[in-house]
Amino acid sequence: MSWHWRELLPVDRYTVRTSDYLTDMDQKVLILLYQPLIGTVANGLYHTLWAHMEKDQWSSSEQTHRHLMLMTELSLAQIFEERKKLEGIGLLKSYKRKQESETLYLYELQPPMTPKQFFENDVLSVYLFNRLGKTQYRELRDRFSVDTVPLSEFTELTYSFDEVYTSLHHSEMVSNLKSETGEALTEGKDKTILSRKNQQGFYFEDFDFDLMKNSLSSFVVPEQALTEEAEETIIRLAFVYRIEPIEMSKIVSQAVLHDDKVDLSLLRKKAQDWYRLEYGSTPPRLGLRTQPAQHRSVNAKEALTDEEKTIQFYENTPPLRLLELRSEGAQIATADAKIVESLILDYQMLPGVVNVLLDYVLWQYDMKLSKPLIDKIAGHWTRKKVRLVPDAMKLALKEQQNKLEAKQNPSYGQNQKQQGKRNQKRDKLPKWLVEEKQAQGSAAATIEDTGTDDQDQKQSFEEMLAELRRTKQQKGGS
Repeated sequence: MSWHWRELLPVDRYTVRTSDYLTDMDQKVLILLYQPLIGTVANGLYHTLWAHMEKDQWSSSEQTHRHLMLMTELSLAQIFEERKKLEGIGLLKSYKRKQESETLYLYELQPPMTPKQFFENDVLSVYLFNRLGKTQYRELRDRFSVDTVPLSEFTELTYSFDEVYTSLHHSEMVSNLKSETGEALTEGKDKTILSRKNQQGFYFEDFDFDLMKNSLSSFVVPEQALTEEAEETIIRLAFVYRIEPIEMSKIVSQAVLHDDKVDLSLLRKKAQDWYRLEYGSTPPRLGLRTQPAQHRSVNAKEALTDEEKTIQFYENTPPLRLLELRSEGAQIATADAKIVESLILDYQMLPGVVNVLLDYVLWQYDMKLSKPLIDKIAGHWTRKKVRLVPDAMKLALKEQQNKLEAKQNPSYGQNQKQQGKRNQKRDKLPKWLVEEKQAQGSAAATIEDTGTDDQDQKQSFEEMLAELRRTKQQKGGS
């Protein structure tokens, strides 16, 4: 049984409501600013839930999740994954209530940030810049910008409120407040008036702010300097630029002014400078987290065997971190980072499974990552619905075993020659098509050449697992 059935069933009912009013501007922001980050499927799910509400209505009638599956042509597992994307980025809040024999879900749509909030956000603006590039990012920002008017050159003629309107006499005001009019002015206890909230839309839990705070010197950074705005900025910058609490305390110390205030602009600059020194000039990308808890095999107990320790390593290591370890701390190539991004976003693979695939290809092909080969394996694993690390490891070992058995089979080479002769007997193709096929096949041929001789392979996938276990033992099994 697939994991998502523990969380959601097709017969489970749901209703949709909105916390604040949604406008046409929100729709443009969702498509132009959010969609490059969350993808078209998640954006489509948001608009589908939005369409559940009739005009001038703020909540919908109850429906089953089977109805939502038919509306979106998505499986229940896909709906659950896309829903989490919307929740994580602050566009949706989900609630659950048990009702005797059935379950009711409440999906509360959250309005997207305003363009100003989005482009001033330390998290989303960085990821959008990296996703679109410098030119398109600036063009998009200019689209949501207006020319600044030099108001100092004008004389304001606006009338004030008291110049246009008059106030009631005291006696009239008292009598009205005691009447039904006064009661109408008070808000009902079971009602909430729609109001656009000034909030960032999402939050972070993992950063140890107390550890960072304890690492600061009270003489350099007094406690009153860490305002709520400064705290939010510190946590967002730490997430984007992957800064640990103790390292962040040093950066914060460099951004404190003489009047005991944290200069947020200077703080951002110091964080960016630190990132460039550590990781180079390539902006950070938006990546998913490590293997989710519901997909882990050893998260509820301490790893005991070597196999469990290996599984735990894959489940607790982000894919980009894995590539850093395999490169012994060297900077990750942009092409390799894009491969990881494609596996997570395009193939919807979980981070732990991505780690197994990357390690299999790296150790099988002399530490080289070939995108055609990775795409082929990723497509196979996706069709097999591989979600758990142990399942991915079994498939990788089986793939290696099949490859070795094929080479050891005497008829393997003859079959390849016969296949080549059959291809030669086919009708001749146009020259342009032949050249195109040759160009497309050059990458695959290079990969095949690397695996023709077992002696050229430095280490097999099984040997890699053994080496990984030895490394874990040397480090005390940590």
